[in-house]
Amino acid sequence: MQLADLASGPADVAIRHGSGRYPGLDVVSLFTPRLVVVGSPSLLVHGPLHSPADCLRYPLLQDRDRADWPIWLEANGVKPTRSAAKGPSYADDALLIQGAIAGQGLAIVRDVYAARALESGSIVLAIDAPVPTSAGYFVVVRPDRIAIPKIAAFRQWIIHEAGVS
Repeated sequence: MQLADLASGPADVAIRHGSGRYPGLDVVSLFTPRLVVVGSPSLLVHGPLHSPADCLRYPLLQDRDRADWPIWLEANGVKPTRSAAKGPSYADDALLIQGAIAGQGLAIVRDVYAARALESGSIVLAIDAPVPTSAGYFVVVRPDRIAIPKIAAFRQWIIHEAGVS
């Protein structure tokens, strides 16, 4: 959980989550998660919703800070109401996904965390209106170490796995 010290610590490469501004390091963006709205197929038995405002007719499952629904709604042109911050809150996206699978309501989660549950069909997209998050994932290396074969190989592998061209 501690930030790897690439200047004097034992790590040669790090994956950082944040803004991408890491002075003195070679930085390659791997991906930026997107907020997506998901629910159980039984909750969305009539299919996907037609507009972002339709989400407000369902119980809304909340992240710990109760921030994701207002962010997502505003990004999709809907003024958040008080009810947008109500509903049970969960400590992380994995628990939000479990709540959605159980049919407790609609959840906003990062697409990368929901990918397996979406692929399996245990949850579905409630509406196709993703919103990019403000922080991404980056692979970082000290520029003077980038040519070391094992470091270069790992860096290239992780970039390839992330689907970066």
